[in-house]
Amino acid sequence: GGTVRCGTRVTSVVVRGGRALGVRTADGDAVRAGRAILADVPAPALYGGLVSWDDLPTRLRDDIRRFQWDLGTVKVDWALDGPIPWADPESGAAGTVHLAADLNEMSDHAMQVTTGRLPRHPFTLLGQMTTTDPTRSPAGTESAWAYSHVPQHVVEDLGDGTLTGTWDERETAVYADRIEAQVERFAPGFRDRIKARRVLTPPVLERLDESLVGGALNGGTTAVHQQLIFRPVPGTGRPETPVTGLYLASASAHPGGGVHG
Repeated sequence: GGTVRCGTRVTSVVVRGGRALGVRTADGDAVRAGRAILADVPAPALYGGLVSWDDLPTRLRDDIRRFQWDLGTVKVDWALDGPIPWADPESGAAGTVHLAADLNEMSDHAMQVTTGRLPRHPFTLLGQMTTTDPTRSPAGTESAWAYSHVPQHVVEDLGDGTLTGTWDERETAVYADRIEAQVERFAPGFRDRIKARRVLTPPVLERLDESLVGGALNGGTTAVHQQLIFRPVPGTGRPETPVTGLYLASASAHPGGGVHG
């Protein structure tokens, strides 16, 4: 058996002679490891954070300074009073739907957000939760969510030109409306089904989960320079760390986020 301790912050990994012996908590407790420590945190939070630089190779410190986060995220949750009225009826049976007019719009979105621009038509991934699991909401209704990636640092808004990436109340509402407009393009009448919504912007996501830095979901970009043997830094490419008995068990390890059991 084991013990699950919720709401207990780990402040450091105890290392002796190059081996991880346990962890220390904010309460001052020392918890000894049995066989290993699995660190489900982003690489920058582990290296130089939970593990002192004194216990790590000098080159790793230099590599982590070049670590690149992935894009931010805006997520919207909806309570709908009926199924989403898709123009394509087959979409109504899908658990997830990717929303873009064509491949050109998808590639435009990727280029825009990568270069710091907020798209006018955000490529959106939408989940129909009640369609997947009828217990999610009362019969005849739909519980849905959608998210779209946004730049970590906004340099231009290609929509109405008013968004700067501060994600205050107004900017949050404007971009949520933009995501809803994207859904409406493929499901006319969608907005009429909305009873309530909740919007999670990059700073809100990070406040709810410190691992989602700037709304980044994948523990660091999965571009080729930070993938395979380069993830999270060159020469790693696996969960093992330079500290014996300590493993990086988060999306910062290869192959990144979105790996489901």
